[in-house]
Amino acid sequence: MQVIEDDGTVVIRLHEGEDLFPTLVKALDQVGLRYGVILTGVGMLKDFELGWFDHATKGYVKRVFATPHELAAMSGTIAVSADDASTVMPHVHVAMAGPDLGLGDGHLWKDNVTILNEISIKRVDKEMVRRLNPATGLMELDLGQA
Repeated sequence: MQVIEDDGTVVIRLHEGEDLFPTLVKALDQVGLRYGVILTGVGMLKDFELGWFDHATKGYVKRVFATPHELAAMSGTIAVSADDASTVMPHVHVAMAGPDLGLGDGHLWKDNVTILNEISIKRVDKEMVRRLNPATGLMELDLGQA
């Protein structure tokens, strides 16, 4: 993993075989980023799991993909847990293109970097917290505004 920051934008380069989430959190820790917005992410993933939230059941429908896919787009937010402010929680959605060039997208649960990932994150200086909303069953972003 490599990480730099310039003028509030953090750029992270992940390498073959790295697990995105723990490596991303480590990179964010290196630059002291606790709150942010994922601007972009490109590269390849394999052995990744995507999810779609079913509002009726308040649970995720998940699917694992073993075949390498192109990371066509990545978006999301970086916040801390309301239960433990020392825990940084990346919330990541992706669009993935497979060998048939078809797109699949959803909430990214886990993955393994293939070749590389290049991720850009804009630092946010205001507090962003994730807390459980019992009505939806989701860890939702709370910006502390009434």
